[in-house]
Amino acid sequence: MRIRTKVWLLVGVSVALTAGATFWLRIWTIRGELTRQARLSAEETAEEIKQALERADADAEDRDLAIMLDSYMRRHPRIQRLGLLVDREAAMSVRIGATRGEQTEINRLGPEPGYRQSEHVYTRQTTRDGFLTIDRPVELKGPWRATLSMHWNLGAIEELISTTEEMSLLIGAVHLVVLLLLTGLITDRVVARRLATLARAMRDVEKGDLDRRVPVGSDDEVGRLSNGFNQMLERLSGADREIRAFSQRLAHEIEVATQDLSKKNLALAQLNRLLNDLRRENASKVRLATLGQLAAQLAHEIGTPLASVSGHLQLALAQRELPAGLRERLDVSTREVERISGIVRDYLDSTRSLEPEQKPTSLRQVLGEAVEVTGSAGPDGRVVEVTLTDDPVGFVTDPGLLRQIVINLLANAFDAVERGGRVSLTARPQEQDVLITVADTGSGIAPEDLRRIFEPFYTTKGRGKGTGLGLAICRELAAALGGSIAVTSTPGHGSTFTVRLPRQGNPSGNESRPRAGAAAGVAA
Repeated sequence: MRIRTKVWLLVGVSVALTAGATFWLRIWTIRGELTRQARLSAEETAEEIKQALERADADAEDRDLAIMLDSYMRRHPRIQRLGLLVDREAAMSVRIGATRGEQTEINRLGPEPGYRQSEHVYTRQTTRDGFLTIDRPVELKGPWRATLSMHWNLGAIEELISTTEEMSLLIGAVHLVVLLLLTGLITDRVVARRLATLARAMRDVEKGDLDRRVPVGSDDEVGRLSNGFNQMLERLSGADREIRAFSQRLAHEIEVATQDLSKKNLALAQLNRLLNDLRRENASKVRLATLGQLAAQLAHEIGTPLASVSGHLQLALAQRELPAGLRERLDVSTREVERISGIVRDYLDSTRSLEPEQKPTSLRQVLGEAVEVTGSAGPDGRVVEVTLTDDPVGFVTDPGLLRQIVINLLANAFDAVERGGRVSLTARPQEQDVLITVADTGSGIAPEDLRRIFEPFYTTKGRGKGTGLGLAICRELAAALGGSIAVTSTPGHGSTFTVRLPRQGNPSGNESRPRAGAAAGVAA
């Protein structure tokens, strides 16, 4: 229930109780006053009649007393009946009765034993059926006594009281309504509206409006409550501004710290990549060093037997009477022995140190020689396309090492494409570098293989189809020339190897690098 409704109910109940009590007290007072005045008037009239009777002559007859009573009946319209009981000792008693609207009656009563009211005369008042009965003793002149009985009509008083009650009820009702409205309006204006304004302000504050204020208006309790509410809002607003400012500063500091952390994370990631590259390079060097020792042992251990086997095979092939089937098997054996000898030589060549030459080189000539060595068209109709926009002037490098790189890349590209596939060789000079690109339309390289493609002895080809040294040697040769090699590949869409070399040679000077030698036949 709203406070305004509670206030109106409280005011209505209070005013109704107050007005009801006031009305009842007023009616009770008026009724008592009117009744008191009626009794007083009746008593005065009874006293007046009594005194008049007592002044009557002693020889007055009963008829005279009746006329006197009748005259008082006519003079006082509220008298309904007058009765006089005359008690004569040792004689007949007389009852005189005058009733309004009737003739006066005089009744003589015989002496009856025990009927001596004169000894028991007293003043008595009774009210019954709208009439006030007053009995008064009367001392008549002569040797007798009498009792005056007057019936005073209270109907007019009762009617006046009823009319007064009705008017009082009407006036009280109007007074109640007016008082209720006035009291309610004043209470609503002084208390309820101001409390409602304070409640609306509190709802606005609950919604987040800390700039809301309540008009004070006066210095009463509600005004002091409103003033305290405004002071509380001032403190809350100040605290909210401080919190917002602190939040903004904290958000800015967090953003700056996040950016700084992102930069550091980026730098750390770059350092991790460099560290991983260094680790892989170091592992490659360790493997190459191990490979050198192994190659030396292999060359020593199997070189002589291979030479002997190759010689005997050549002698066997020199015979003219060899069956065709046997000659074919000997040719296969001879080629396999030569392949084994080539692998041994490649291992030996990959472990030898060299000093790259730094001399002007024709890029067009080097690329042409590499294509000529691998063949302008690969097996099964696979074609290589060469594109050279312009032969860079002043290109300084080691042509032999560059030729080795291109030959290895072309050989791998031919192995990757199928019948009808294409291999493209593109060279493009830039301001400070020369870009050489070898792309194929093969099946591409899986992401998990792409990360290890330049590691020694890692190959994606089948067993017995590659040593895993070709791309590792290419990377070492590119580094010896002061450049780098990278690969991009999408499974199902081929691969692209890009070699970047400086136009003015290796800026760090000559370095000793593993020599590829005859590694042109080594596949990754």
